[in-house]
Amino acid sequence: MRRPEWLPNVDAGNWIAAHLDRLDGTVGQHVPAVFDAYARVLHPPHTMTGEPGTWAHVCASTGTIAHPLMQWLTISRTPDVPATGGWATRHSAWSGSPPEPGNLPARALAALLDVLAEPTGDQRCVFALWEGLGWVDGRGAWYQRIAADGTVIEEGEPPSAFPLEILDGPRLALPGRNYLLFTGPLAAAAGLGDPRGRWPQSPNLFWPQDHSWCVATEIDFDSTLIGGSGSLIDAVLACTGLEAWPVSAGDSLACDADVLNR
Repeated sequence: MRRPEWLPNVDAGNWIAAHLDRLDGTVGQHVPAVFDAYARVLHPPHTMTGEPGTWAHVCASTGTIAHPLMQWLTISRTPDVPATGGWATRHSAWSGSPPEPGNLPARALAALLDVLAEPTGDQRCVFALWEGLGWVDGRGAWYQRIAADGTVIEEGEPPSAFPLEILDGPRLALPGRNYLLFTGPLAAAAGLGDPRGRWPQSPNLFWPQDHSWCVATEIDFDSTLIGGSGSLIDAVLACTGLEAWPVSAGDSLACDADVLNR
């Protein structure tokens, strides 16, 4: 798998910074509000047997309504229930596992890259990685190596994933988030995660040289946003490997935005 190269000059992201002025749940504050159309790709939940599921399947099983702005906590019927000691316990009507926030899983990322391949051609792309991921500098992450008999061979905080030149290098500063930038062909988007292979990670933002589209996977969202031409978004929505819905730049994906399933 080809890995992207570090991009020490963060000016490549200035065009995005010029269009974002706050960090909120609005589509146009994560993907610049300059495109003809937008799509929301839902990160897949998993069934009890570990198979990828869909949000539509969850809605069918919980009696909720599938729509572009649905939220996981509302469709899975996962309210905050006060418990003793001031803690909250979550009880979900979905028996499987929830979608992963902040990362578009490899199978869905591959499907999206296939859709993006034709309009992108051989252009180089820019990939942004949030600096706060625990494995990036080794702080806040924890891992174990376990032998076949179940004994722990090694455990602890992993070493940093990148050399000091990168860790101490410049960042693309966007509202509430700072990013390391990398560059490479479109396919390199699949190689951005931890180079030791422990933590796969899709780009938190990426775009081609001509700025004809932009993809954003906000670390707190369990969906990925794409802005581009009408034909590109139509192709995203039609892709059988993605569960996608059309959205607009002004739509909110905040946790209280699902008014149909309250």
